[in-house]
Amino acid sequence: MSVALTPTEEQRALAEVVRSFCRTHCPDEVWRSGAFPAEFWRGLASLGVLSLAVPGEGGGAGDIAAACAELGRAAAPGPVAATVFATHALPPELSAQVADGNCVASVGAPPLLPWAPVAGVFVETDGGAGAWLAEAGSVEPVEVLGGEQCGRVELTRIQPLERVEAATALSDIAAAAYLSGAGRRLLDLAVEHARTRVQFGRPIGTFQAVAHPLVNAGLSLTAAEKLTTMAALALDDGHPDGTALAAAARCSGGRASVEAAEVAHQTLGAIGYSVEGPIGPLSQRIRHQASRPGCADKIAAKYRRKGQER
Repeated sequence: MSVALTPTEEQRALAEVVRSFCRTHCPDEVWRSGAFPAEFWRGLASLGVLSLAVPGEGGGAGDIAAACAELGRAAAPGPVAATVFATHALPPELSAQVADGNCVASVGAPPLLPWAPVAGVFVETDGGAGAWLAEAGSVEPVEVLGGEQCGRVELTRIQPLERVEAATALSDIAAAAYLSGAGRRLLDLAVEHARTRVQFGRPIGTFQAVAHPLVNAGLSLTAAEKLTTMAALALDDGHPDGTALAAAARCSGGRASVEAAEVAHQTLGAIGYSVEGPIGPLSQRIRHQASRPGCADKIAAKYRRKGQER
C-alpha cells in the first residue's frame, strides 16, 4: 500500500497562517538582530503554534512539521525545537507557561545552553533517553556563531521528566522541518541570483557549473522534506519506527540545509560570505543548529535494540 507524502488540508491551512504571520511580524530586523523576539514569540503562542506538542491539545507531528517549515523559511529566531520538546515533556503547569509564550525554555546539556540568558525554565538532557527539570545557577551570556543567545550555566536536577522519547521525536521533526525550510529559503535566493546575475552576456544560471549544484541541492532538500513528512506520519500513526525515522529526518534536514547554504554561498560569490549580505546570518544559524550531535547514534541504537529483541 502506498501513502501520499503530502500535507493534509488542515496542515496546509496552518502553514498558510504561520507564513502570513511571519511575513508581517518577522522582518529582517527581527531575525537578524540575534535578540530574543519576545513580541513575535507571544504572537506565535496566540496562534497556537507553541502548544502543538502539548499532550492532549490535538496537535501532532504533521502539524508541527507544517508550522516549523514555515518558521524556517521565515528565518524565525527562538527555541523552536526546544519548545516542542519542553511543552511535551514538562509537567502540565510548566508546559502551559512555555506554550503561552511568556516563559522561554532552554533545553540541552550543560554547560552551554541555547537561550539560557532569557529562559524561565531549564531542561537538562544527557544526549540519550534521560531529561530532567533543572534549576539554574548564574548564567554567563556567550556569543555563538549562529546568532542565538546562549549562556554558560550550571544546572541542578530537580526531577526526571516523562515522555522523553516522544518529546525527542517531536523535537526532531520540528528541527528537521525548520532546517529544510531555512535551506529552501537560501536556495530560492541563490536561484533568483543565478537567474538575474549576468556574466559574459548570459545569466550565470545558464552555466552548468552554477546550475547543477543548485539542482542537486534542491533534490536533497526535497528528499529531506519527504522524509520529514514520512516520519511525521509514522509518529502520528504510532508506527514502531517513528522515533528512528524522526531522528533520520533531522539528520537529513541538517545535511540538506548545510548543502543548500554552501551552494548559495558559491552562487552569490563574495556577497554570499558577507554578514550584511542576504544569506550570511541565516547560513550561520543553519550551520549552528545542524551541528547538534547524536541523531545518527539514536538511529543506530534504535535498530540495535530491535535486533536484540528479535
